[in-house]
Amino acid sequence: MKRKWKLRPGLATLIASLSILLFLAIDLIGFGPNLGFPFGYYGRLNQILARIESNPDLEVRQVDLHHDITLEDFYITVRTPTGGDVRLRFEGASDRPFGELLQELKKVGM
Repeated sequence: MKRKWKLRPGLATLIASLSILLFLAIDLIGFGPNLGFPFGYYGRLNQILARIESNPDLEVRQVDLHHDITLEDFYITVRTPTGGDVRLRFEGASDRPFGELLQELKKVGM
């Protein structure tokens, strides 16, 4: 009997650890939903979205993605305080420095 009790916590820990690793691997390769992490396949998109959403004057209206081996291009349509929509273009996002991607946010005053 004692042996079964020792095995169960170890098995539960192993299953939990493998589940966490599986979710992280899925996010890194872009297979499955966007889990919101600032790293991995959707990392740059999530970092940009977090910056936009931190500004209460802006509203994300639409997000378009170009799925491939890497998330090369993504486009975010933002509603500005004046009520107009601005389409932000993040082309070549997987190859460009993150600082260059942030330059696109100047179009909406960030």
